[in-house]
Amino acid sequence: MAEPLVPNPRHVVLRELLTRARDQAARVRTAYHAPVADMYSHQVWTGPTARKWTHDLEFRHHRLTRLAEQVVNTLEEELGRHPSQVTAAEANNIRREMAGRIP
Repeated sequence: MAEPLVPNPRHVVLRELLTRARDQAARVRTAYHAPVADMYSHQVWTGPTARKWTHDLEFRHHRLTRLAEQVVNTLEEELGRHPSQVTAAEANNIRREMAGRIP
């Protein structure tokens, strides 16, 4: 008879991390919209230095957005590598491994 399955502790942790990463990625996508819009209004700062600063701000925003999406994608891939359910014995081993008690 097969041992009953329980939630995989690693899968649970990864799912929680993924939820937080998605929330943060959503925030990152809109984080710089207001400052960039302000700069494009030409009412806060103008001139060549302002244009360069705005360009740099947009570049950093796009880069940060890409990095946040990469984190989400990596977590999704890792989550897919681990079953959501394991035996109780496997769950205990996973918990010990995650706690650093098993190399």
